[in-house]
Amino acid sequence: MAIHLRFDRILPGAQVGPERREAEAILYLAAGEISFEHGVRLSRRVVVRAGDVLYQAPAEEHLVRNDGAIDALALVASVEAGPDRPLDDQPSPQATKGEPVRRRESARVIEQPGLRHRVLVETGDFGTRSFSVAEVELDPGATTGWHRHLAAEHVVVVLEGRGTVRIGSLEETLEPLKGVRVEMGLPHAIRNTGRTRLRYFLCATPAADPLTDRENLHPPT
Repeated sequence: MAIHLRFDRILPGAQVGPERREAEAILYLAAGEISFEHGVRLSRRVVVRAGDVLYQAPAEEHLVRNDGAIDALALVASVEAGPDRPLDDQPSPQATKGEPVRRRESARVIEQPGLRHRVLVETGDFGTRSFSVAEVELDPGATTGWHRHLAAEHVVVVLEGRGTVRIGSLEETLEPLKGVRVEMGLPHAIRNTGRTRLRYFLCATPAADPLTDRENLHPPT
């Protein structure tokens, strides 16, 4: 599976939909507030705030509306059906009978020196194993350490701060709204090279626990 990621800016008063999508999707709200209506005749409604994650079930009618006074900024990740995940193997709308949102304030936080990993969407949330989602913060000078993930592909999008990412022998500068894809099994490390915290969005597919899907490695010479 491969993650498809897009950035949406929803202006105050704007509405997207009603619509249906074949692929399931995860929406991380980076700023603002939106209203999400879904289900039979759009009978269910939930408010999504900055830092929350919204799940959009495949084939379920829904609409998104910005009733606020500022732009809503959303990162939307989807995984299309393919030979390894046919459409009829995806969750049905009934898989999300509860609220289709995970709240930032309720997330599990993993703390290490100079690093905070906030797990927003855990493996199996919303009845799907397609996504896990986190916010990661690195203090100035801190690093994730050289490592690799053997069970999932990752996409990183910087929300604030600056740093570098090294993937194999390649190194790139990280800055706000820049995205990087890390394929399954590739050694990599992220470092905060700025004077303020580096905060980034992290989405993995298939879903994987950050405590178990990690193999620490020695830095390359």
